[in-house]
Amino acid sequence: MKAIRWLLKLMLVMITLPLILAVWLAKWFVVFLHHCSAWIFYLLGSVLLATAVLSFLIQQSQGVEALQMLIGGFVIFMVPQVVGSMVILLELAAVMLRQVWYI
Repeated sequence: MKAIRWLLKLMLVMITLPLILAVWLAKWFVVFLHHCSAWIFYLLGSVLLATAVLSFLIQQSQGVEALQMLIGGFVIFMVPQVVGSMVILLELAAVMLRQVWYI
């Protein structure tokens, strides 16, 4: 009985190991893309936000145009935050797959 349980556990580990490796590689790929693009998105979003505020203050644009730029800048600024959440979800998936090993 103990040998069968050991063999079943070994089979589970062998099945989940490639899944864990795939999730791990996906996580590090997303982390790499996140860090490479985060500064670009932050700078672009900041420029849009500053342009919207300053153009409204010096009355170069109407309120609706400034609001559209503010919304666009905020959305662009939040893209790295959403990708960071995806990294957390991928790590959570890897942890859940590793829990199979402790059955």
